Amino acid sequence: MQKPVSSVPSTIASPPGPRGIPILGNVIQVLRNEPLQYYTALWQKYGDLVRLKLGNMNGYLVAHPAYVHHILVKNQKNYIKGRGYDGFRLLVGQGLVTSEGELWQQQRKLMQPSFTPNAISGYTDLMVDVIQQMLARWEKAAQQGDTLNMDDEMMRLTMSVIGKAMFSIDLSEELTEVGEAFHIAFDFIPDHTMNPLSLPISVPLPQHRRFQHAMEVINGFISDRIAEGRRSQESKNLFSILLRATDEETGQGMSEQQLRDEAITLFFAGFETTARSLTWAWYLITRHSDVQQKLEAEADAVLGNRAPVTGDLYNLIYTHQVVDETLRLYPPTAMLARQNLADDTLGDYPIPAGSMILPSPFLVHRHPDFWPDPERFDPERFTPENSADRPKYAYIPFASGPRVCIGNNFALLEMVLAIAMISARFRLQPEDRNPIDFTLRGTLHPTRPLLVKLEQREPVTRAE
Repeated sequence: MQKPVSSVPSTIASPPGPRGIPILGNVIQVLRNEPLQYYTALWQKYGDLVRLKLGNMNGYLVAHPAYVHHILVKNQKNYIKGRGYDGFRLLVGQGLVTSEGELWQQQRKLMQPSFTPNAISGYTDLMVDVIQQMLARWEKAAQQGDTLNMDDEMMRLTMSVIGKAMFSIDLSEELTEVGEAFHIAFDFIPDHTMNPLSLPISVPLPQHRRFQHAMEVINGFISDRIAEGRRSQESKNLFSILLRATDEETGQGMSEQQLRDEAITLFFAGFETTARSLTWAWYLITRHSDVQQKLEAEADAVLGNRAPVTGDLYNLIYTHQVVDETLRLYPPTAMLARQNLADDTLGDYPIPAGSMILPSPFLVHRHPDFWPDPERFDPERFTPENSADRPKYAYIPFASGPRVCIGNNFALLEMVLAIAMISARFRLQPEDRNPIDFTLRGTLHPTRPLLVKLEQREPVTRAE
């Protein structure tokens, strides 16, 4: 059932929500609980629009697809990233994810041509090569009966892919110093920004010094990449394309600071979110033997014992469905944040200007009006027949509207290739089948490692 959305002023009282305490409102409740589980409980108790008090700000948890569509698409000019991304700006500055207004429009225009589906398909061979290197390493692990930590393995894979795609460097041997620095910085941000008692970063606390050191490592790494890119003008990696990008009207390229911010944004998003998504995919696949068998059968039929080429992607239909269903249950960005510039109305409720709006893809993807038995893992939800009557805005793993994630095609290509190629060579057997919970730390982190053993599969020769 679609809820009415209106921009007409309303005289009805605020939406329902939990009681808070003076000054802090509901902040302490959010901090004391796993945030996403707390928000889920609020949704189940109060409905699709929940009022919160976040210190001195009005907050609204948004869980209905029609409301989210209104915020991200229909009335998106009224909704900016705002204060909700101040923490992430500590890491990426004014990159594409965090910038606003004319700066964002200019940067999106400069960068969009490099991220079209056709442009991204040009990275197929690079991704295949990196995945093949991982599979060769796994051969020895399988023979020795080693246990693999899939979160580490998928992080290593995606960091290698983005390192080669962006900078033509190989980061596959180790979870490098810069990778560890990104994890330190990203883990620090939620704790710092959600805690109303946090002190300024300039105060020399141990966690502040650790964050500052991590940022020195990150900035040094990116500065070296910018310098190398300027020395190697003929390189054809993604970063060299950004270095050469100029506005058609002004002929102006990116400033040194903007290059830094965009490089950090793309590099971090290019390995962190995709790695987590792949880990959750294997968590789901290894607990559903019927899905695993269908993936293997499709990989055998489409690939056999050869490496994929771009044309194979059209035939890896079930693999795409597994990716889509994984991103439904574990979206790369489970919570979004916006601030409205002017008063608005959602349903029958007034939303005052300057409020903190919290649209949740995690909750939208579980809305029972659109997803029957929403917690069940069922890739066939995404067959053409089952998708035909579902509103597009009920599925938003990469957000929606003008600010949809620019790297979505890159992530989808990498996930489909990795799952298909692994399924063709190995069957992953989990060490145990007990549930693994999540915690929201910007992305959805597993609360314990996904440990698997590798069972080699016999190569299948595909009939031409």
